[in-house]
Amino acid sequence: MGPELTTHPLTRADGSATFSNNLFTVLAAVNGPIEVQRRDELPEEAAVEVNIRPTSGVGGPRERWLESVIAALLRTLVLVKLHPRTLVQVTLQVTKEPTTGVRMKRAVKDVAIIPALANAAFLALVDGAVPMGRTMVAGLACLGKEVDGVTVDPTEKQVAGCRSVHAMAYSAKGELLLDESVGRFDAGEWEDVGERLRVAAIAAVARDPEDESMSNGDAATTPWLRQAVEEDVKGAGAWREPG
Repeated sequence: MGPELTTHPLTRADGSATFSNNLFTVLAAVNGPIEVQRRDELPEEAAVEVNIRPTSGVGGPRERWLESVIAALLRTLVLVKLHPRTLVQVTLQVTKEPTTGVRMKRAVKDVAIIPALANAAFLALVDGAVPMGRTMVAGLACLGKEVDGVTVDPTEKQVAGCRSVHAMAYSAKGELLLDESVGRFDAGEWEDVGERLRVAAIAAVARDPEDESMSNGDAATTPWLRQAVEEDVKGAGAWREPG
């Protein structure tokens, strides 16, 4: 099994989705294109605004940095030129984070949450029918203390005991769209991690048995994203079916 996904859990948002992996659960809501305030208006494209709300309290510098990372990624996906002088607003509420006795460094935790935020935002954009030019899949991997210990979609204990954490996002064609890494690693190890996550991203949207066979039964590389989007599309068109 892959991550746990639900689409359209919110009725008052144009699009919404939840995404859960081994570490975090994120609820995403999308509204747009909507009217934008004049000070934020862009004459030739739509503005993309991301607001991240932590599990408790108010956001701080950490959330502002994460907002800038996710917003930059979403601007590469959304066809902003189609709706100039408008706003696409994305709100991301973190509803679950690691709370066990396992302690993580702040920098590690900051990078580890990026794939959950990115995937939740993308699914909400799809649910809201926001025009996009490409499909995106974000993944998390870590390098263990052993030389060859690459783990995709790690657990809390694996992340807490690793020497580096890598959050990467790829398009369905294998194009690298985002890379945030922290810890100790060399160029060769970074390439190995990137290849593992690239294969997982392509398999997540596999449309034929040959692509899906790349997963070799690995839960992290099953076509979970394609299945979720297809189910969302079927649900949206259910009213057309004769009773």
